[in-house]
Amino acid sequence: MEGVWYMKMKRDYIKKAYGSEPSWDKDIPLEEVDAGDVLSSINWYVTTSDKRNYKKWTLEWMKDKRSSWTDEDIDFAKRSSLKEFRSYGHYCRMLSRGFPHINQLTDVVETYITKLITLGKTKKESRADKVVISPQERMKNQVTELAGEMMGLCDSVNESLMNKTDDYKKINIYKWLGQNNVGYRQAEMLSLVFAPALAELDELLNGKDEQLIEGYSYLGKRQQKQLYKFMDGLVSDCMRYHADNKTTRKKRKIDPKKVVSKVQYEKSSKEFGIKSVDPVDILDSSKVVVYSTKYNTLSVYYACVGQTLSIKGTTIQNFDEDKSESRTIKKPKDIIKTIKNQSTLDKVWNSQHSMIKTPNGRLNANTVILKVF
Repeated sequence: MEGVWYMKMKRDYIKKAYGSEPSWDKDIPLEEVDAGDVLSSINWYVTTSDKRNYKKWTLEWMKDKRSSWTDEDIDFAKRSSLKEFRSYGHYCRMLSRGFPHINQLTDVVETYITKLITLGKTKKESRADKVVISPQERMKNQVTELAGEMMGLCDSVNESLMNKTDDYKKINIYKWLGQNNVGYRQAEMLSLVFAPALAELDELLNGKDEQLIEGYSYLGKRQQKQLYKFMDGLVSDCMRYHADNKTTRKKRKIDPKKVVSKVQYEKSSKEFGIKSVDPVDILDSSKVVVYSTKYNTLSVYYACVGQTLSIKGTTIQNFDEDKSESRTIKKPKDIIKTIKNQSTLDKVWNSQHSMIKTPNGRLNANTVILKVF
């Protein structure tokens, strides 16, 4: 966007190079208007102005009390493209600045503005007539069109079977879907479109529906089985094409350090002679052992079946509340530092007789992460 300083510089340059914008004495008689001045004025506008100026000046003239254009006319004229204003916009400016009304000139301007209004109306009507189709409706239309083409293939199969030829075997539905750039969603919908026809043929071969028997009487029993086999392949190919081309969204990998960035924990405790492991190690683990140096509680978190432990904020996630346990430890200074593996953990845990509780998963500045499994 042009800045204020640039616009001022541009105006100063135009004034210095081409002089000031022409103006007219409103009271001057038409016969006293010099033809040379008129040509010079037109040349000034053509040289120094652009389409945006012409549009602005046209609309200003339409709003002038001396013109008879309505607000609706002005609104329609606004809709016209910039290029439509370049031919006569400067004449509107001249009339606005006092140029005497010459019938020939005002007629030209009036014709020009009428054209702008007509163009604006057409633009508005075409926009109103434009039907917005939802993605679902667009897909439905695509499937309808594709189904029609596939029905044509089915007609060819019928004709081949009626003539007892093997031409229908040349039709490869899976290949046809690929050649026609059919989307995987459309392929799935096509399988649903033709599934009733397959079910009907299945009923024909295995049931005693007289209407179906009569409807397919143009084919022999062998040809009916061949038609069923083709339709079964058609539905199967659509489903296989859907599966082969379905795009799966890749799960975005998150930096593990970012996941644990808000975790508060005690890196080490000289009092108990223990150190924390990196909280990053908790991610994707099956079990973690933590100790609270403030409350002397030992907690063991087990991941839920089929899941691994994770962290959200400062809380351990995906732990099994039924299996995970927490208890107060007596004489912790002597035994907490001995926890190195599952065997020593079991030894310490079983040596205690305090009440077992369910931990809440929260980590804080007094929590030492002893061991991750």
